[in-house]
Amino acid sequence: CILDSQSAEFRFDNGDDGYVRSVVNTSAFWLSESPIMHPTTSNRVIFQPGFSSSLTRLWGKYWTYPNLDIGIKVTRNLAVTGKIFGFSTGKESPQIMGAGFQYYFGGADTLDWSTSIQRVDLKGLNHFRLASLTLDIRKWISWRFVDFRLGTGSNFFKEVSYSGNHNAPAAMEGQINFIGVDAIIRYTIFNIGAGTRIHPGSTMVTLFIQKELF
Repeated sequence: CILDSQSAEFRFDNGDDGYVRSVVNTSAFWLSESPIMHPTTSNRVIFQPGFSSSLTRLWGKYWTYPNLDIGIKVTRNLAVTGKIFGFSTGKESPQIMGAGFQYYFGGADTLDWSTSIQRVDLKGLNHFRLASLTLDIRKWISWRFVDFRLGTGSNFFKEVSYSGNHNAPAAMEGQINFIGVDAIIRYTIFNIGAGTRIHPGSTMVTLFIQKELF
């Protein structure tokens, strides 16, 4: 699937070390987003397009990235997830490919906890490629007509720079620990949701529409 984004940044043309690290770290933080699959849903497939954006300006812009997630409920306690899409922004055409799983657990009659593992690769760029692994654990809470997903997670990433007209390091790696809060409500035949992931020095907000199938 091909999407479009107007303000995501994936180039090292600036040359500044801080700028290069902002590009890599923000890309990894964006890839840590996981689809929201309610533990008690009776539907087995979800389709979830949306976008994520930095809450503060980075080098004068709010960097904004598209999202496209698919989830398939395999059993009552287990779902597999995937990200396979591409988009264009400026001179770049990033390709996102990844997969993972979500496991639900809790009391005998409630599955109000979930944990997920997700591996996502960012390829197709001129200046670098990036591999990330995200682990998180969340608690589901229902309040009136809103379902909340609260928890914490960590994103581990490895980046490799390509040679070119820039001064970026040959490789970078790191860990991003974050607190995550999501909310989702039912509206006609769709679910509408919003969320945020908070890391010291960086906050990412996400908006999405979700369609449950089958």
